[in-house]
Amino acid sequence: MTIRSLLTTSTLVLALAAPAALEAAPSRPAAKSRAEPGTDESEAVGAALKHWASGDWVSVRSLLEPLIAGGRTLSDPLLAETALRYLADATLLDESLDPQIRTQLAMSYISRLFDADPDWRPPPDTHGKPLYDLYNQLREQYERTKLDECLAERASCDADLDDLSVRHARLKGDHESLKRAFGNQEVEVREKVARNRAIALLPFGIGHFYNGRKGLGAAFLAAEAVTGGVGLGLLLYRSTQCTRTAGFSRGSLDCNAPDRDALVLRRNFETGFGVAFIGLMALDVIIAQVTFQQYVTVKTERIKRKDLEAEPENDAPPVRTPRKPRQSAKRTRDNLQARPYPAIFPGGGGAGFTLRF
Repeated sequence: MTIRSLLTTSTLVLALAAPAALEAAPSRPAAKSRAEPGTDESEAVGAALKHWASGDWVSVRSLLEPLIAGGRTLSDPLLAETALRYLADATLLDESLDPQIRTQLAMSYISRLFDADPDWRPPPDTHGKPLYDLYNQLREQYERTKLDECLAERASCDADLDDLSVRHARLKGDHESLKRAFGNQEVEVREKVARNRAIALLPFGIGHFYNGRKGLGAAFLAAEAVTGGVGLGLLLYRSTQCTRTAGFSRGSLDCNAPDRDALVLRRNFETGFGVAFIGLMALDVIIAQVTFQQYVTVKTERIKRKDLEAEPENDAPPVRTPRKPRQSAKRTRDNLQARPYPAIFPGGGGAGFTLRF
């Protein structure tokens, strides 16, 4: 059957159904106007239900088809579901239509119900058997379509999983290679020891020698030795040339000198060298304190990073190492040590001490 013949048949059926609908409801001449635009949708659906209860399928179709024609939807979703459901039932039960045409029309109505609600199902024991048979057929097709879509999506996901698994394996191999290269990389490890600032308070360049500035320490040592030695020598020379006649009272010191001016000049030199000696010691200590280094590197070595960052396994119990004697313990701080030592001179002997830090 061609499309033209189908259209001709449906037009003829509608033309025959219109007078029958008017005859069936002579007391309600406005039934046709309810299907026109601007009429109340609920009243049209209510009138269609009354015709459906009386088995007037043509009137039901004439009232409900204009409401949903051209993809139109009703304002109330519940009312739209009722109209499509009863229209599909009336279409299947209308024997005036060609079986193929009414099946196609009913399928389009049920498909719209599925689009609105994928879980839609007709209420039991309400409509005719053709509606439930067609619903079961469409539901099976709908579920099969969903199954095919799910299978296709799963196949796509499996393909993506395989691709991601390959990429993950490649990235994992690259990570392991980089990890091994990083662990085998050698790093420089320095062992530092805290230094004692009190040692830098000693004069005669000891603080500078302790800080590793041997040249500056030697310069201060020489300058302080010269100024202190000259000042001490002048003081000793004056003590041998002068005697006290009246204790330590003022003017009791009697010094042998050619004249008074030479004595004053010699005392001025003695005072100058004494002040220079004290000033050099103060400057020595101040510079040593300002330039003091709190830590000193006592050991430098290169080891692999994996040996440096190695940690004991969580399952292994901690191993307790015996405490070493205090003498062999690792140095963590420098200390100033004074040790005596014997000294032998021509014709005699004595004792001295050395400073170690």
